[in-house]
Amino acid sequence: MKQKNFTVNISSFEINKLITTSNLFSKIDLMLSSRLVLRCIVDYWNSKLGYAYPTQRTIARCTGLSEVSVGQAVKELELKQLIKKEKVNKRLHYKLSISFLGYLEVIPKVTLGDTPSSLGNIPQGALYNNILKEKENAFLNNSLSPEVESPMSEEEVAKVFINALGNNKAFRGKVKELKEKFGI
Repeated sequence: MKQKNFTVNISSFEINKLITTSNLFSKIDLMLSSRLVLRCIVDYWNSKLGYAYPTQRTIARCTGLSEVSVGQAVKELELKQLIKKEKVNKRLHYKLSISFLGYLEVIPKVTLGDTPSSLGNIPQGALYNNILKEKENAFLNNSLSPEVESPMSEEEVAKVFINALGNNKAFRGKVKELKEKFGI
């Protein structure tokens, strides 16, 4: 199954900062060369395009590694599902994976409450577009258990999701699907 593309509107500086503050390298066992290559790829990250495109030679010059070591490090980063490598017109594009962003806690979370402080390290821009209101969250959390009867219809739940996630590019496909299903 092919995964849908998504973009993250966050600068390389913010990603590097989150790598440090989230203690990423304590959570994932990576070779030192892979850590250097990951940092270099993030340094070349273009948030408008949604990928980084340094050549392996450029990464080798920036990190002091050989091109062979860079290739091995990229393979490890792909194996650990931190990046995805895609060849476009004889050029490699490095995309950040959802699991990598999850380690950095950049993926929006549904919480009980709507205070930014309860969301951790999510960038401010993503914060206010992706928070479900408290009463809606209470329903969603209760609806996970089958013995609780739902106070909202399926269409009302769809409207809640559309309102909460409508501006988020990562959920664009799901929102469109819900709008078509319920004629919203």
